[in-house]
Amino acid sequence: MFARCSSALATAFLVFPLNATHIVGGEIYYDHLGGDQYQVTLKLYRDCDPNTNVNGTDYDALAVIGVFSGDGTFLFTHSLTFPGAQSVPIVLDSPCLTLPPSLCVESALYTGVLTLPLTPDGYQLSYQRCCRTPAIVNVTNANDVGLTCTIRVPGQTVVASNSSPRFDQLPPVALCLGQPLSFDHSATDPDGDVLEYLLCTPFAGADPINPIPAQPTAPPYAFIPWLAPTYSEGYPIDSDPAIAIDASTGQLTLTPSVQGSFVIGIMVREFRDGVLLTESRRDFMFKVVACDATVNSGIVPQQLFCAGLTMNFGNASGGGQTWFWDFGVAAVDNDTAVVATPSWTYVDQGVYTVTLIANPNTVCADTSTSVFQVFIAPEPLFTPPPAMCGSEPVTLVAEGTFSAEAALEWDLGAGGDPPYATGGQVVAEFTATGVHTVSLTATDNGCTATYTADVTVYPQPEALFTAFPLDPQLVGVPVAFTDATATQGGTIATWAWTINGIPAGSSSSILDWISTWPGDYEILLTVTTMDGCTDTYSMIYTVEGGPITIPNVFSPNGDDENEAFHIENVDHYNNQLRIYSRWGNVVYEATNYKNEWKGGGLSEGTYYYVLHITDDREYAGHVTLLR
Repeated sequence: MFARCSSALATAFLVFPLNATHIVGGEIYYDHLGGDQYQVTLKLYRDCDPNTNVNGTDYDALAVIGVFSGDGTFLFTHSLTFPGAQSVPIVLDSPCLTLPPSLCVESALYTGVLTLPLTPDGYQLSYQRCCRTPAIVNVTNANDVGLTCTIRVPGQTVVASNSSPRFDQLPPVALCLGQPLSFDHSATDPDGDVLEYLLCTPFAGADPINPIPAQPTAPPYAFIPWLAPTYSEGYPIDSDPAIAIDASTGQLTLTPSVQGSFVIGIMVREFRDGVLLTESRRDFMFKVVACDATVNSGIVPQQLFCAGLTMNFGNASGGGQTWFWDFGVAAVDNDTAVVATPSWTYVDQGVYTVTLIANPNTVCADTSTSVFQVFIAPEPLFTPPPAMCGSEPVTLVAEGTFSAEAALEWDLGAGGDPPYATGGQVVAEFTATGVHTVSLTATDNGCTATYTADVTVYPQPEALFTAFPLDPQLVGVPVAFTDATATQGGTIATWAWTINGIPAGSSSSILDWISTWPGDYEILLTVTTMDGCTDTYSMIYTVEGGPITIPNVFSPNGDDENEAFHIENVDHYNNQLRIYSRWGNVVYEATNYKNEWKGGGLSEGTYYYVLHITDDREYAGHVTLLR
């Protein structure tokens, strides 16, 4: 890891400051606000990794800035209040790099306004703190070495007003072993002065005995002790080729060749009209780690099937940081994504081989594939028949959304005949009354869906009635027809009776009837249940008019006895009667004779009759009229 001059362990409330090993770097710069007012900014970086900052040392509550004249004479101190810390993002230079989860760097930006009147030789502003992290390998006894952040304010003999340059961004904290780094280490100058960049040796400052000096020491300052002969100002880190910085652009290049933590110094020199105004030093640390972390590409196996054309892909990779997905659509180039967990909507159903490359275009790239079945679940349905009365064949037809190759299975339940069937339609009967649950299952491309509906069968009544007395009966004999329907579990709601097609009486389970004419009568009963199921039953009931008995004498003499020619039961039949004299003349004629002839106007004697009944019976004989 690397950073800038980081802060300290002890707070303003500690009486005996302790040696802290948490510094990773820092820098100082200023802005001229006008007149004799300068805003000073101290950037400090600390190691917050509990594995290396074992004491948990935090930032100091106050950072003491020492103000010296241009010749190094101490003038005064100014304390800057701790503003709070922020985590520094650990941006990896290589996607193959896997960092310890505890790796942690924080930054704090101490600021304050100083009053610095113009002087011929200017000022020197300094901050000191001890100590650095012992993980540093290019400095002798690094945990006993502090740092000094210092900057010069040029005097009026050089320039009347100046704001110092400041570096634009922090290089990556972690570097990948053996992987080249090219980093823009340029700075910005508020005055637009010319800047020059070079490697430098950071300053030491403070010591374990007095890690938080109440007053920084005066310049000039000692340099950190490079671990000679391996490391020096021009070769502060193991690199092949060696570390270098472009003097004009600040482009920093190196290819680290050894693991470890290394202090680096970068200086930016500020010139105006060819005159050197300031030298700003950045003191920071690189942490070089091996890029041999295992990278495994892995795709979460398909969890949801038959869920439509949109698929959400899970990433089960380890060690990867960048991604390339190919969703397996043939002859298409844009079916790709570069996010960790993408979503893709296919145009067509099918089986697709999905590819995931973890860390594409790197030496540690890894590739995996997984087969995904992308199908839309079928949506079967069928239209159940209306409620039925009793058992009758019904045709159930499979409808809905599925392919022609789909397998269709019917489950008609125990009451269905057949109970199971396959295919696009089935002809079935339901012999038992009640509600029958029928399901249609469609299996298409390995996807299964079921549609369920009910078929209702109501009890079918079996109409029947009895007659009392049984036929044949004579005209005028009362007859009772009584319902004897087998309801099969239903409830009769209405009875409808007809006699020869003519409604007879109101809805009742009994029909009382008296005939007025002989003949065969069709008695019909229609029953209707509460469920709306109907049935009919009919019988032929025979009514007889009685035997025809014709007298051979009658005496219309006014004694009210045997006054008319009375033919017994003749009025129950359609008939034709003719009376003849002995000479064959018709003396009386009647249609549907009703026993009303009393021989009116005729003398005593014998007469002849012919009686024709419409059922093709005919009677002929003689009758004597007596007065």
